[in-house]
Amino acid sequence: MKKLLLIALTVPSFALAEDFKLVCQGEVSTFRNDVLEDTSKASRSLQVKDDSMVIDSVTYKNKIFDYGAIKGSSKYVKNDAQVVVETTQVSNECDTALLSVKLNRSSGMIESTSKRIGACDGSSFTTSSKFIGKCK
Repeated sequence: MKKLLLIALTVPSFALAEDFKLVCQGEVSTFRNDVLEDTSKASRSLQVKDDSMVIDSVTYKNKIFDYGAIKGSSKYVKNDAQVVVETTQVSNECDTALLSVKLNRSSGMIESTSKRIGACDGSSFTTSSKFIGKCK
């Protein structure tokens, strides 16, 4: 009985340490200057690892970067309840890209928002997209 109890107590930590792949089906809405332009069905592939998440072949992990004209940061959090990615990138000090991804580990629901704010050419515009779906 004690062995079963010990095994049961260690299972959640094994599950948290495990890498896993998911396919998320849902709907993406695109906006320009906060006006809805289009809504369509979409899918995303995710690979969740201990130190990073790969979304459609792009890897996100905790880091701060400075490549001269492009600066930014990325935050990755994985716990029992959810997996979160948040990034900020600024190009030429006038073009900003933001990404937020939240995956609920118990329900499998995902919400992803991306936004680009551009002002490099003197004009100002915003494009964004929102993906809501279910991952399996």
